[in-house]
Amino acid sequence: MSFNLKKLTTTLFILSLPVISHALPVDWHGAFGVDSTMVTSKRRIKSNTDNSALNTGTQELPLDAGSEAGASWQSYVLRLNPVIIINDAATLKLELTTGYANGGYLGDSAQTDVKANPGSNLYYYNQAKGQGLNVKKAYVELYSDTATYLVGRHSYQWALGAIYNEGGEVFDRHSYSRDGITMKVKIGNFHMSPFWSRVDNSGYTSATASTEYGSGFLYDNPERDVAFGLLYGIKSNHANNTNYKSSNTLATSLLETDTKILDFYFKKIFDKFDFTLEFPLFSGSLGHATDATTITSYNAKAIIIQSNYKHNDNWTYGFDAGQVSGSTGSASKFGAAYLNPNFQVANLLFRYNLAAKNVANESIYDAYITNARYFKLRSTYNSEKWSFDSAIIYATAMETANNTTQAYNHLTGNTFLAAANQSDSLGTELDFSAKYRWNNEVSIGSGLGYLITGDYFGFNNTATPNQVKSSMLLQINTAIAF
Repeated sequence: MSFNLKKLTTTLFILSLPVISHALPVDWHGAFGVDSTMVTSKRRIKSNTDNSALNTGTQELPLDAGSEAGASWQSYVLRLNPVIIINDAATLKLELTTGYANGGYLGDSAQTDVKANPGSNLYYYNQAKGQGLNVKKAYVELYSDTATYLVGRHSYQWALGAIYNEGGEVFDRHSYSRDGITMKVKIGNFHMSPFWSRVDNSGYTSATASTEYGSGFLYDNPERDVAFGLLYGIKSNHANNTNYKSSNTLATSLLETDTKILDFYFKKIFDKFDFTLEFPLFSGSLGHATDATTITSYNAKAIIIQSNYKHNDNWTYGFDAGQVSGSTGSASKFGAAYLNPNFQVANLLFRYNLAAKNVANESIYDAYITNARYFKLRSTYNSEKWSFDSAIIYATAMETANNTTQAYNHLTGNTFLAAANQSDSLGTELDFSAKYRWNNEVSIGSGLGYLITGDYFGFNNTATPNQVKSSMLLQINTAIAF
């Protein structure tokens, strides 16, 4: 007798639904991955003394228990995506996951939560800790002759995914979420996607509402190998909503905000060569982002370039570059842009929030490219079963501290008075990754990153900066996509 797990799971899911007049077909998709990561010298300095609390301007990370300068962890990703076909005009789609950042860590067991007597089974036999189920997506697609409507909690992708990123890769830890409605209209090569969403539900009146609305406009002509477009969005928060807090030491409420984004996109293919550009611009008001009395204006931008040259069926070469603005520390103007945490260009630099262990309510995957100018040369070799990626990345900071002036700490989100000058060198990183495709659904990978740390990370806002130390990442992973 054959055993089909997929059919059994589908049957159990249907049986768990309320009684309806007929069974609905369910198609299951999803992703599961496990990785093990080790980072040496996560503080990126030579000192073994913890002076991270010396002042708000320092780039020094706290020293963990046991005075360990390195870090290692094992994590998993789990996403289940059932698709339920209602009829020819409607499809219900969901994404279910657990924990924060689409999963959790290996070692989340109940033995740390329950008192264990010596010799008892509470110590020797682990029990799985209960975790809540997160509904990351729950929306219906409605199909008409003129448009497709996405109603409910859904994700969205625009251009390179530098800002709006749906998190479609197995090890993507985040997903841009929209609780509302998106209409997709296609007329020839022209695409339009107006949207409206409720960002925060802190009350039932307009005085506490937080909303986002706008539209994407795209021209995509595959015959001429060209695409370009513009996304325009407005995100506003009313004055009586106190859920949004500033990241500064006072943790003031932002109160009334009104920000806008213009995100330009262009792509062109020339035979074996392709070039893509994304150029987001941010403007508006961030409310009390600095203190309880000053209204802070928002003016930030980024420019992202990706290019590829496909030499043959096996070899592809690429050049990437980006410039993401930082903030100067002015109380009246905020200038830092933060890219989506899924959008990364290196195996180690920018990728991890290595201070998360010492900061409440933060994840190691809450890491963003900001205040940076980077250049990346890369190559990829593909065979039937294997792929190998290598790259070199060079990065500098856009804004740094200057002695006797106000500055902004992009690591902690605090403004401070600089007592020394800060280097703009973030460092140079050498990356290598390999992936073996076991079959169409399963792959095994590894990654290596070696960061020649720049003096930017040695800044401690004193006349004697920390000596920087190079850092290395080693990782192995298993990924399943179905």
